[in-house]
Amino acid sequence: MAVSHDKEHRAILLVGYYLISFYPGISPLIYSWSGQNTAGDTKRKVTTGILFVGASAGNIIGPHLFTPAEAPMYSKGLRANLALFIAIVVIVISATAYIKILNRNHAARRVALGKPAEVVDLSMETEHTLKETGQALNAEDGGLGEKAFCDMTDLENEDFIYVY
Repeated sequence: MAVSHDKEHRAILLVGYYLISFYPGISPLIYSWSGQNTAGDTKRKVTTGILFVGASAGNIIGPHLFTPAEAPMYSKGLRANLALFIAIVVIVISATAYIKILNRNHAARRVALGKPAEVVDLSMETEHTLKETGQALNAEDGGLGEKAFCDMTDLENEDFIYVY
């Protein structure tokens, strides 16, 4: 938007084009972040469905922002892209702050129930390593992990840890 489209500025325009090309990589990250931070089968499906409908609507609307009458600068489309990039950054920062607050609230609920505040994910450890360290979870005694397979939402399950 700020650089003229002539032969002298070809390199910087190419770099800008390559930087914009990283944007499609955000989509899988958003879907995986949403899936990891949503518990409960129905809630996860609804959340994924909303993301899918929003992405599809954006894919329908997006090309209409780049009209042939504005070629080759496409100022309206580029301004819309810039505004949306800024909006994504603001939303991700806000969501990360909210997730940290939710994790703090879940830790306080665990402490109130007599569980440790910090939960260490040992799901990838071998049984041998767990016995050596003495860190095996005991769900039968009402400890951590007792609700691992319950169909509860992330807000209901105090053992749920949000990822950021």
